[in-house]
Amino acid sequence: MKLPDKISFRSADGKFNLLISECLLNDMHTFCAVARPLETGGILIGYYNCRHDTAIITMVTGPPEDSVRKRTRFSRGVRGLQSVLDARWNQREYYLGEWHCHPAGSAQPSLADMRQMRGIANDVALQCPEPILIIVGSDRRINVQVFPQTELPVSLATTDYAPSRRIP
Repeated sequence: MKLPDKISFRSADGKFNLLISECLLNDMHTFCAVARPLETGGILIGYYNCRHDTAIITMVTGPPEDSVRKRTRFSRGVRGLQSVLDARWNQREYYLGEWHCHPAGSAQPSLADMRQMRGIANDVALQCPEPILIIVGSDRRINVQVFPQTELPVSLATTDYAPSRRIP
């Protein structure tokens, strides 16, 4: 499934799909370029289609001001996010997961990334049993994974997008 101006990522079995605009991917690249050489990130906001098999990302945030950014570690803060989420909730858009960059490495998730996402999937209060993680690597490659509550992480791939060096 592909909507106009959306880039599609899907699992090999087609069970999990993600749509995101190139503009939002460019926003993530820009956040990364501004923060370089430190890691940075934010949250993913959007909704699911009626079959609940496709997440549509409508917004990516930058790092809240209370985030901790290091060369090889990013700990996302929370300051200001609740008001953003409350406003989006009224539009039927929700927290769908996390994104961050690895400016000195690959887009593969670290063990800390995997633990964090598993924690989000299992935290009943967060109501996000299948959080999405997007990592931007130093080569501008994008890694997308879904972390189902009771399964191993699932990688999503695309043929719609190749990173460009033109954008910061």
